[in-house]
Amino acid sequence: MKGYTALQLLVLIIILILSAGCMDTSPDPSPSSGSSSTAVTGAGGMRVEVSPMDAVLASTYLQMANLNMTVIDFNIINPTDSSRTVTVESEIPGYTEKAFNTVVVPAHGKTTVGQTPSLRPSAIPSEMTTATLHYKVALADGTRIDEQTKPIKIYAKDTMVWKVYDGTEWNEMTPFIAAWVTPHAAEIDPLVRKAAEYNPGESMNGYQCGASCTNEQWADDTNGQVKAIFMALKNDYQLTYINSPLAYGKESEHSQRVRLPKDSLASKSANCIDGTVLYASAIESIGMNPHVIILPTHAFVCYDTKDDSTGYLNCLETTVTRTATFEEALAAGNQKYQEEIKNGNFQAGNSQDISIANMRKVGILPMQ
Repeated sequence: MKGYTALQLLVLIIILILSAGCMDTSPDPSPSSGSSSTAVTGAGGMRVEVSPMDAVLASTYLQMANLNMTVIDFNIINPTDSSRTVTVESEIPGYTEKAFNTVVVPAHGKTTVGQTPSLRPSAIPSEMTTATLHYKVALADGTRIDEQTKPIKIYAKDTMVWKVYDGTEWNEMTPFIAAWVTPHAAEIDPLVRKAAEYNPGESMNGYQCGASCTNEQWADDTNGQVKAIFMALKNDYQLTYINSPLAYGKESEHSQRVRLPKDSLASKSANCIDGTVLYASAIESIGMNPHVIILPTHAFVCYDTKDDSTGYLNCLETTVTRTATFEEALAAGNQKYQEEIKNGNFQAGNSQDISIANMRKVGILPMQ
């Protein structure tokens, strides 16, 4: 059960950026050439070195500011005897707001500016799109030092990259599935309200059993709330499992379309990973900590029965929502989890237990 630090996730994003330009759906992609850099000498001898990304994924783009990553970097070099005030701007027209900075570059010095223009969530495309990245560097009086427009690919909002190839090896990107867990999406609140009708007392309060509760009572309380979500999806949303295998591993595709929970609710269907992030979203929305469990060819959801490490971890097989009872789905999920432990798959890294609470702590936030 591997944990991830903010530094490790930063490294993963760097690898993703370097590989983004050559992403496709083939199982053996060619090594990436990475993003291109340009250098220009402009007005007054001022020199600018520019390093832009050539592709962006919505799931990781929205995390970049939290991890101090940038879409485009400018090294501005001043060879003159006087300091110079410089303006820097960049945007992906139609998809982002304009990023703008004013900096003073010292005489015979260099200043670095990194920008990540704010992505407009409503503008994220449903299919991969070729757009443009426009940037401009100018002196304070408006005299242009450098201005260019570069092509940039924007991946569909539901594209999840499980692994990337850096030229020598495959690198895991699995933690970013936490971006699909969207507890604040408008469609989750009606689901939770409907679920409350199935819970005794018609409430969904998360971890509120109380200090006097035993671990078994905590488990009963949280199981009751997850069962209520299960019943609402079963009866009111009639969620149906669609057999669409999870593409994951060195011998299979490294990217996959994963539907956001709102889309699964709208279509009343989900495959294993779609259903997992849907359940995780509802569970997180009531103040509990879900876990997304990724196996080589499957996914399911687990959840902490208490808000500390003294409780249990229960697991739910989401693909049987329409065809089984909650108790059967719970038994199947717990059995699968224990099998992964017994077989050493978590320890070997073949399977992963992604704690959503831990991912939030290191900066991977919901896409919505």
